[in-house]
Amino acid sequence: TPHNFVGTSVEAPDFWLPLNLEPAVHPDSNWLHSRENLCCRLYARLAPGASIDQAQAEMTLVAGQLTKLHDPHVDLGKPATAAIWPGSPFPYPLKQYGGLEYAILLIMIAVGMVLVIACANVASLQLARAASRQNELGMRLSLGASRLRIIRQLLTESALLGLIAGAVALLFSWAFLETLVVLIADAFPEEYGTFVFHVTPDPGIFGYVFCISLVAGILFGLAPALESSGAALSSASKASPGTGKVRNRRMRDFLTIAQVAVSLVLLIAGSMLIRSSIRAVKMDTGYETQHVLDLEFQFPEGERYSAGRRAILIRELRTRLSALPGVVAITSARPPDGGGIRTAAVSVNGEKPSPKNTRAILFYMYIQPNYFQTLGIPLLFGRGFEAQGGQRENAVILSESAAQLLWPGQNPIGRSLRLVPGGQFVVKSDFLADGPAYEVIGVARDTRGILLNGSDTEEIYLPMPEDQIHEFPILIRTQSSPTQITNAIGPMILSLDPNIVAYTFTLEEMLRQTESFLASSLSAAFASSIGMLGLLLASMGIYGTVSYMVVLRTREVGIRMALGARKRDVLLLMLRESTRPVIAGLIAGVCLAIGASYLLRGVLYGLNRIDAISVVGVSALFLAIALLASYMPSRRAMRVDPMVALRYE
Repeated sequence: TPHNFVGTSVEAPDFWLPLNLEPAVHPDSNWLHSRENLCCRLYARLAPGASIDQAQAEMTLVAGQLTKLHDPHVDLGKPATAAIWPGSPFPYPLKQYGGLEYAILLIMIAVGMVLVIACANVASLQLARAASRQNELGMRLSLGASRLRIIRQLLTESALLGLIAGAVALLFSWAFLETLVVLIADAFPEEYGTFVFHVTPDPGIFGYVFCISLVAGILFGLAPALESSGAALSSASKASPGTGKVRNRRMRDFLTIAQVAVSLVLLIAGSMLIRSSIRAVKMDTGYETQHVLDLEFQFPEGERYSAGRRAILIRELRTRLSALPGVVAITSARPPDGGGIRTAAVSVNGEKPSPKNTRAILFYMYIQPNYFQTLGIPLLFGRGFEAQGGQRENAVILSESAAQLLWPGQNPIGRSLRLVPGGQFVVKSDFLADGPAYEVIGVARDTRGILLNGSDTEEIYLPMPEDQIHEFPILIRTQSSPTQITNAIGPMILSLDPNIVAYTFTLEEMLRQTESFLASSLSAAFASSIGMLGLLLASMGIYGTVSYMVVLRTREVGIRMALGARKRDVLLLMLRESTRPVIAGLIAGVCLAIGASYLLRGVLYGLNRIDAISVVGVSALFLAIALLASYMPSRRAMRVDPMVALRYE
């Protein structure tokens, strides 16, 4: 490794230890000597001349041999292959992160759309500017220059402009990212460790920026070059630069429509994501979040802290917490927004779930009898669990959505179901809900968990075994501010056992830290920033194009006013002609935004695919800004002196 090696992840370790010292660090762990435990990724250096494909073939053969060493009835004994990929901070190949690739794709599409807006912006300005160069280009053609040479000259100018812009953008982005990664790394709490992000441009980035800049320069310069060279000779001999060509005007209108449509898509998408994020903040979770604390523990490893010892400490701590003033209720369970969700295949009427009789795949969790009272979740009908002196009741409580799914339009009380847990949400230390048939004794109100699609509202609640209380967090319902209880917890745990590490958050804080909520918030921030940038570029393009065309039509305005046109007529004429392509762009943008909302359905919370408020509100805002951008140069046309305009060249 190089001298500045920081590990194989963005989270840099403070020190390294040899693997054979692992039992000294984690006495309770036996994965180093147990074939049935998986722990690590393997890193290997390719032999000289070897390829990843060769390594893949060899390791696949090894993986096939290793499966024979395991019980054929467990997952590790099933046929398997090996995944070989270049070393990276990601635990798996990037292609296996479908959500990440999808997010990157959406980001690149959004940034590409801004580039399209910028290219259309510059192209429309270049097209307007080309009207003043008709005499120059016509003279070049009359002196023997071919049209191809004129096009080449104009494309060279625009390509050079694009390359200069790319160089400036690269330097600015480099400085911006260097500052940003420092701010991001410093924003993480100290217990998260040290994060190292590499953002220094490499030759690949330089090549990418060069190609994009060159393509952008050609893209925004091609249409003006073709239009200008095609009309140059006739314009020089027959037309005055004071009157615009119809073809040029149509091309400018088309570019304006493109700018407006793309900008509107970005703005509507940003608006929908913002409204989605706001709904996620203000959503009705179905349980108390501000006055319930989640208290989690990390016990030292070793024989001294056995399961029994930990259970005794938890019960003693619960007794002391109950005596604190301001504590209303205490229970042990995972909170709805605390992660660790698990699923099970569900069958009804006591039949063991199989592919043929499985009714649904539902979420389930273990709770104590006072769980619903502590979190303020009402029971709609039926009853709650009853404490039975260490014996857990062979019964379940369903959420309203789960009951409707399993027995639509029927009363589920008294019916039975069975569960077979799914492995994707179960960790090794979990005890599984695969016992005999459970009787449904109650139905509780739905709660919102951490999934934006709301599927975790379909919940099955199971009674928690008393001997498993140490495996779950403590949930504390407070009467006043949770801060007072939080301040009292530290000294209490210190007096009970100074070796215990505890973490406490309100359920509202935990909800804001979930991956889905953070993804929604970051998407809203990014999309709104990109959308506002697109709006700024489009507004500048409309203002610049209208301003230049008002100058070109100065003589026409003078003739109209000399023939009796009023200033109001001139203003309405300019506004009508400048806003016509804007309105066409708005219509096209709304149609595209409807399609874009379908792509965003995975990160939208509580919104339909078509959000009328976002579409109408953003369209009205864009139209108002476009009218303002057109009004300012159009108003100057009203002040033109007819005699001065008639002499204008």
